[in-house]
Amino acid sequence: MKITLDTNCFFDYFDRTSEYIEELIRHAEKGNIELAMTTRVKSDTHDKSRGKGESSIWNKIQSFPLIETIGTAFRLGESYIGSEDFIISEDHSKMIDDLREIMKEAQTEDIDHIFGHIVAKRDIFVTSDSHFLDHREELLNKLGVLVLNPEDAVKRIERVSSIDRRTERHIDCSRS
Repeated sequence: MKITLDTNCFFDYFDRTSEYIEELIRHAEKGNIELAMTTRVKSDTHDKSRGKGESSIWNKIQSFPLIETIGTAFRLGESYIGSEDFIISEDHSKMIDDLREIMKEAQTEDIDHIFGHIVAKRDIFVTSDSHFLDHREELLNKLGVLVLNPEDAVKRIERVSSIDRRTERHIDCSRS
């Protein structure tokens, strides 16, 4: 299962010690899930450090070897050549317009996070940000994007893992 973490998940983990983010990390260490973040996490964490140089949160995030970085829309002032970001197509532009229509009050970075998640064909976008959570039904119904808060994401992963273990036991028993 492929999980994309929004920037606030890292703030929750490092600043507020979120038990649910810790659980997601444990699931990733066990190989139950794959964790990723978009390239916008770096700019989000630097913006939050209010121009004081390198963000301590970003430095901590880089210490996580199990988190993949996925690209999103290439934007001047945000992206750089050689990054995972990419030039968008007309179809991508339409998708970004659809996201803006759904999440009218969201910042460009928020749109870029969810856009990167969709294009990378990931399973669950995890956030505690109301910009996403307030629109989760519409995101699911119109774009097929499953948005969950960290607690609900952990519950879903544990439920799916439990079903997978039962299925594996059933297959092993039928081979005997």
